[in-house]
Amino acid sequence: MTVDDLKHHYGVKNDYEVAQIIKKTRGAISKWRAKGIPTSTQAILQIQTNGALKADLDQSAA
Repeated sequence: MTVDDLKHHYGVKNDYEVAQIIKKTRGAISKWRAKGIPTSTQAILQIQTNGALKADLDQSAA
């Protein structure tokens, strides 16, 4: 899953709005853009969205 996947799922236009919805900082979102969303965070988001967003278990982001 990518930040763009989050934007699309939540129907928002920018990273700031994603950060507000998922209660993370803009800095965290920026870091995710550069290095990928940590697998553990992806798993949480998958659960919170009832599987609408899928964790990328092959990703090696920390």
